[in-house]
Amino acid sequence: MSLRCHHHHHYLKVRALLCGGSGFSGGGGFPKPTKPSPSSPPLTHFLKHLLGSPASLSTAAGEPCSLTLHFLRNSCGLSEAAAARAAARVRLRSTKRAHAVLALFRGIGLSGADIARVVSLCPTMLSYRADVTLAPKVDFFRGELGLTDVQMRRLILASPYRVLSPSLDRIVRPNYLLLKELVGSDSNVTAAVVQSTEFIHGDLRGILLPKLKILRDHGATDDVIVKLITTHPKALMHRASPFEESLAAMKDLGVRPSSRMFPYIFGLFARLYPNKWNSKMDNYLSLGWTKEQVMDAFIVHPYCMSVSEDKLKRIWQFVAERLGWSPEYVSGSPMVLSLSYEKRILPRCMVLNSLASRGLFKGSIKICHMLLGEEKFMKKFVTRYQEEIPEVMEAYSARSAVAV
Repeated sequence: MSLRCHHHHHYLKVRALLCGGSGFSGGGGFPKPTKPSPSSPPLTHFLKHLLGSPASLSTAAGEPCSLTLHFLRNSCGLSEAAAARAAARVRLRSTKRAHAVLALFRGIGLSGADIARVVSLCPTMLSYRADVTLAPKVDFFRGELGLTDVQMRRLILASPYRVLSPSLDRIVRPNYLLLKELVGSDSNVTAAVVQSTEFIHGDLRGILLPKLKILRDHGATDDVIVKLITTHPKALMHRASPFEESLAAMKDLGVRPSSRMFPYIFGLFARLYPNKWNSKMDNYLSLGWTKEQVMDAFIVHPYCMSVSEDKLKRIWQFVAERLGWSPEYVSGSPMVLSLSYEKRILPRCMVLNSLASRGLFKGSIKICHMLLGEEKFMKKFVTRYQEEIPEVMEAYSARSAVAV
């Protein structure tokens, strides 16, 4: 029993250090941590120093399985059931490496809930050498890839194993060099990686390059390819992406690979086809559109096919019933379907109806009134009449979501 207490005492001291605590008072306590200076060494150096500490980081539990469950529950924040599932995939004989991994995660801004999610998805990561396997990648992501900690956190939470497990020297760095050669600038590299982690761990030479060759053979320019990589990389990198079918569909639609709209039309189609595409099409058809009208709208504004079903129905019910807009009319300017109903469409209609009731607005409400820039709309229809009709400013400022 005394031996366990002794081990547990050491564990609490180290945990205080890793969590940024002030240490222990009394003999043998750890000193308070100091704030890093702007010239602090990279994370790799810190973790090497941490792992070189002679302090024991093991907890009181004697058996590896018991130790693992204790660590998963108390240090990683997993529930009892989640800890049991994770313990089936990893066995800790010491918590030294695991504590270093958690320290690294906290250092890039992962919260307790974030850490619990990552460990649940990839518990084997607790057995990694943080200073050898993880910290160099984090430093590389910050330096060469130009990722912020916020961006890094989002990518790790989406796919911790695929982001943090691949070899830096054999996969990550070669992918970065090839990607930079393709897109030209560091900012484009960052934009591409933020859109898809496939650029970190994927087979760029086996998957990406053959598709780029096909696109170039069909007339795609370097500018088009760069835009496609940085805005819709999943159309190129995901193995399940219907590349050939999407390219054939572009030909049927008359969209040339050299067109500046090609990256967006092709990218959205490849991302949605076939299941989501068919569902989106059925939604439009149920609202009285024809397939031709939907395709016309898609070519003008591809993102009209990424609008959620509920949002589309709500907007369409309003503009069709209250404003009398037809599918033929809206398909010519489908950008309106991507606007916010509560923050743009409804308040502007309230303002224009208020002006019309006083004879200050003639004619009907058109799409151009919705697409007009905020400053221009305010100047033309709100501030111009705010002294004469204070209700106009109140109606527009409220951004009410209540239907009129």
